[in-house]
Amino acid sequence: MKQRLARTDPAILRLVIFAVALAAVTALLFFARRMLLPLLLGLVLAYILDPAVTWLERRGRSRTLGTILVFAALLVAVTGFLLIVVPVINHQLVEVRQRFPEYRDRVEARLLPALEQAREAYPIQYEALQVRLRSIIQEKWPELIKSGFGWLGGIFSSALGLLLFLLDLIFVPVFAFYLLVDFPKLKRGLRDLVPKPFREITLERVSEVNEAVSSFLRGQLTIAMILAAINGIGLTIIGVPMGLLVGIVAGFANMIPYMGVVVGLAPALLLSWIEHQSLGRLIAVAAVFAGAQMLEGTVLSPKILSKSVKIHPVWVLLSIIIGGRLFGLVGMLVAVPTAAAIQVFVRHWVVAYRSSAVYRGGAAEEPETPEATPAPEVPPA
Repeated sequence: MKQRLARTDPAILRLVIFAVALAAVTALLFFARRMLLPLLLGLVLAYILDPAVTWLERRGRSRTLGTILVFAALLVAVTGFLLIVVPVINHQLVEVRQRFPEYRDRVEARLLPALEQAREAYPIQYEALQVRLRSIIQEKWPELIKSGFGWLGGIFSSALGLLLFLLDLIFVPVFAFYLLVDFPKLKRGLRDLVPKPFREITLERVSEVNEAVSSFLRGQLTIAMILAAINGIGLTIIGVPMGLLVGIVAGFANMIPYMGVVVGLAPALLLSWIEHQSLGRLIAVAAVFAGAQMLEGTVLSPKILSKSVKIHPVWVLLSIIIGGRLFGLVGMLVAVPTAAAIQVFVRHWVVAYRSSAVYRGGAAEEPETPEATPAPEVPPA
């Protein structure tokens, strides 16, 4: 066994060790996902804010003071959102609720004549379709209600659950604050835990993963906030009911490629049609989303994500689906960063494999660096 390990290509051996470590971390997150969620959210928040604190630290501020200043700025932003944006959203929701009977009458006035014409022209097919739809609704509706409110019901089913939920919300910024203050110490401690023979190569891989994850995560979050503002303001100016809420949701959904249009365009078109029943308004709604997507594709992504490791949209979507299926909310939170990290290791594994004796059928060669055999260009997510 020792002789086999001695003959194993060192590059492949290192990659196997990294893969085992990644699997161990994934298993830990899975089995302790409920307990670790506040800590994980705090770690993500600290990771996002660390460059700002580091920037202040380089300009003579202490780490603690820099953290306090960054959290103060974050508190101002959140307070401004709660005092300015939330009341507008609440006003729009109340207005839609009050006018719901009027909207229902409008929809019925538009659809009922068309449905009557279809019923007269195709009575058998219409009746069969009606029975089928009623059956589907009866079968699926309880399922949808259960899945939609199951999570909230689990949280608020008892006073203890509500208390734990509120404590989780409080602990997230607390964890983030202390992690942010001790971020350099934490990184040094983790580095010192790596065995010395593997330390140099581990730091190189971690640096690549950090570059991929940080640039993608912070870049996509910045783009999402910009698109949320553009969509929300644009839909509100056009007069779309709940336009600000729909625009904000669509903007942040854009962190998943193309999901912003899927989530936001259909509700915005439907609400605009119910309110105005005007082709011009529908064109204006489509123009808001088209303009936002063009801005994102031609200006925001090239400028903000120019230095990031490109992750194919299919890989992003697949990682989010798998993460959500396996680990729920925690899996969706870590899906894209994990995909970026795996992409780095896969690229090195391919290079090591092509230089190994297994692939070449002879003596192994010194692996080339990934830069010497770059991955094919793919569009940014």
